[in-house]
Amino acid sequence: MENITETLDARKAKQQAKRQARLEQKRQERLERKLASAPKITKDINDILFDVELIDNPNQTNSEYSKIVVGQTPEGEMHLNYCSPRYELVPNSEIFPNIEKVLKSNKIKFDVTYKHLNHVRFYADYLITDKAYAYKMKGTDDTIEPMLRVQHSYNGLTKYRIIFGYFRIICSNGLVIPLQEMNKFNLSINGKHTESIKKSFQKLDSLLQVFVSDAKQIRKDITKKYEVLGGHWVANVQDRLKEVLAASSIAIIDNKNYDTLTDITNRINNEADNNSLGYNGKVNDWLIYNGINQYLNDNNRNIAAPEKRVETDSNVLEYMLEYK
Repeated sequence: MENITETLDARKAKQQAKRQARLEQKRQERLERKLASAPKITKDINDILFDVELIDNPNQTNSEYSKIVVGQTPEGEMHLNYCSPRYELVPNSEIFPNIEKVLKSNKIKFDVTYKHLNHVRFYADYLITDKAYAYKMKGTDDTIEPMLRVQHSYNGLTKYRIIFGYFRIICSNGLVIPLQEMNKFNLSINGKHTESIKKSFQKLDSLLQVFVSDAKQIRKDITKKYEVLGGHWVANVQDRLKEVLAASSIAIIDNKNYDTLTDITNRINNEADNNSLGYNGKVNDWLIYNGINQYLNDNNRNIAAPEKRVETDSNVLEYMLEYK
C-alpha cells in the first residue's frame, strides 16, 4: 500500500512538473511575441539606411495599392508598404544623416540610438551630452539631459517628426516636456512631403540656434514644471498611482500572473530607496511620474509604438501638473 501511495505521489509530482513546464513555455512564447513586436535597438545608422524604391505592383489592384515600397533590408528584400502613386518616398538616407549634419554644424555633442519596428517605422534619439545643458532635480543627484527624437516611416503609420524632450540618466527613460513650453519654444517640427521634410532641416537649424542661445531660459521654464512634481510629496503611493493611471486611460492588470500597481509601485520605491539619488525613502509626484514612464517604455510590458507611448506619457504629465 505504501509503495502504491509513493507511486501516486510521484505521478502527481511529475504531472505538476509538466504543467509548470507548459506554463513556463507559454510565458516564454508570450514574451518572445512581445519582443518581436518591440522596437529593435541599434547604434549603427547603416541598419536603417538600406536602399528603398517605389515600384509598380505587378498584381491587378485598384490605384490605392498600385505601388509598392520595396526595401533591401539587412534581413533581405521586403515589401514595406502598398500605396497609391500619390505617395512620396523619402528614404532614411535623406533624413537621419542630414539631421546629424545640422547637430554637428551647431557644435552640439550627442550620443545617438536608433530603433526600428519591422524595418518600416524608424526612431533616432539624439541625447545631448554637453553637461552645460544637464539639470539636477533640487536636493537630489537625479540628473536629466536634453534629447531630440526624430521619427519617420515608410508606411505612413509613424508621421515624420522632430521633437525635443529630456532623458533621465538613472533609468534611461525618455521624458516628454509640458505642452505649453513645447509651443512657446517651437520644440516640435512636423513634415509630410519631400519639400516639407527638407525644410524641416532648416527649421531644426534655427531651433538649435535658439536652444544654444537661450538654453538657460528653456531649461528653467521646462524644469520648473518638473520641480512642481518634485515638490509634491505623496503619502499613499498606490492611491495616487490608481488616480493617475485611471485619468490617463492606462489599464490596470490584476491577476495571478501580473499586477500593474505592484509593478509600478516597486519601481517607484526602488528609486525612493536608492541612496545615490537622495530621496531618502520618500516618494513625490516626480517619482510617481517616472515610475509610470518606465512602465510605458518597458518593452516586456508594452508593445505600443514609441509615438503612442509618448502620447500617453504626455497625458500623464499634463494630468499630474494640473491635479496635484
